[in-house]
Amino acid sequence: MAGGEGNIATIQKAEGVRKVFIIDTSTLIHAPESILSFQDNIVVIPFSVLEELDDQKERGNGTASQARAAIRILDGFRKKGFLHCGIETPGGGMILVENSGHFPQELQLKEGKVDNFVVAVALKWKLGSEWLRRSGIGAEDVLRKILGRFELGDVIVVTKDFNLRVKASSCGVLSDDYLKDRLVDSENELYSGIARIQVGEDVFKKINPFLHNNDGSFISCDDMRAIMGRELNLFPNQACVFECNGRSSLSIYKKEVLVSVEKGGKKENIPQSGFFGVSKPKDCPPKSGIEPRNAEQALAMKILMDPAVKIITLSGIAGSGKTLMALLAGLRQMEDSLYERILIYRSNVEIGEKLGFLPGDLNEKFAPWTKPILDLLEILDNGSEKTVAKGDKRKCFEIEALLDSDYIKIEPINHIQGRSLHRTFIIVDETQNFRPSDLKKMVTRVGAGSKIVLTGDIDQVESNYLDKVTNGLSHVIERLKGQEVFGHITLPKSERSDIAQLAATLL
Repeated sequence: MAGGEGNIATIQKAEGVRKVFIIDTSTLIHAPESILSFQDNIVVIPFSVLEELDDQKERGNGTASQARAAIRILDGFRKKGFLHCGIETPGGGMILVENSGHFPQELQLKEGKVDNFVVAVALKWKLGSEWLRRSGIGAEDVLRKILGRFELGDVIVVTKDFNLRVKASSCGVLSDDYLKDRLVDSENELYSGIARIQVGEDVFKKINPFLHNNDGSFISCDDMRAIMGRELNLFPNQACVFECNGRSSLSIYKKEVLVSVEKGGKKENIPQSGFFGVSKPKDCPPKSGIEPRNAEQALAMKILMDPAVKIITLSGIAGSGKTLMALLAGLRQMEDSLYERILIYRSNVEIGEKLGFLPGDLNEKFAPWTKPILDLLEILDNGSEKTVAKGDKRKCFEIEALLDSDYIKIEPINHIQGRSLHRTFIIVDETQNFRPSDLKKMVTRVGAGSKIVLTGDIDQVESNYLDKVTNGLSHVIERLKGQEVFGHITLPKSERSDIAQLAATLL
């Protein structure tokens, strides 16, 4: 161990008020590096949190790797001195492990519970010198030493656990979510992937002939600027809906694409930015079986079929067609030999009470979570929900043969780490229940010639520590918007049935 150079005794006298942040296990599991995010303030890790990290580190899942990452960061501080004494952080603050807390009888905080100890630590630091006076603790307590060097401000419990925040507040302690990786304040600010642009009659008449019912037609940005009389500030692969008096034209903005132009009697491909037209569903007769039913689905399918877009996110309410559109795009592109196989990954999150141990091998255990995908594949194979109900087997894609030969595989997400997926169309379903770190591990599996599609409904987050903004799907959307290989569409309308739309809207 180094000669204690990070201990509080060697830290020079500091000026100004220092807030005290009490960090719990859920925060460290969600973002191990959060320890380093509190600038020149004081970070306190209750000893019970270390015990929870120790319990988590051997579980062999994503939580275990996060726990080990947090422990490694703390071990780095340990090499500079004793953690119970306080060690200086790179931001000019301090980090320490707290071994004692304040358990007032009137609050009936039962000892032995991790959350209660976190609150008790916060109460101790909130009382400060008053706690030292009441307890009779001598000069060896680190709190006394810190009070001699800093003026302490608010004491705040930082946790992803909703119940711990409520419990802290009930005991008169400030609490908050970990917000540093929160890219927007609310779900209303999330990137939708669609720009709705109101235009006048004259402008619409000039735009519409290029885009309306003319899939793949192109208007350059220079021409669009001349028509609109202004610049449009858009992200690459952003969908655009030009609207005028109840009418609309659909397009996808491309930052740079090769366009064939005639120069000196010869055609040359030159890079341009501009807008590609997208046919509306009612203007596009079905080629075979399932086709997009609304504008958002048509825009999503256009992006899904674009070979230049390698990572796509689709969010939307239940029944909006997220997974169905992704599967349809994958099947069509596999038919065109763009990909050798389709891999579908799902998390094994249950709704309601857990069923407990399931008998059988891996395939039998995971079978309940494959049912939704198999239902959708059956619909695609038969061409519509009606033919499935009637038992009319059309076999548009020969799904059974593709499943039997492993050209289509449905797998649990648990065993993805370490794989390299080349020439594969990858679909990860229900990603609203993944942490950002989980999806990072997933996306880094994508190999040469592959495309990955992440689908989910942020209204159906089932994790105690995630919400509509902090879940993995929302994190990916906000982090990757603006990248030329990324595209996103939010699907707001359910096409499953009138009942599904009613339930998604009102229940």
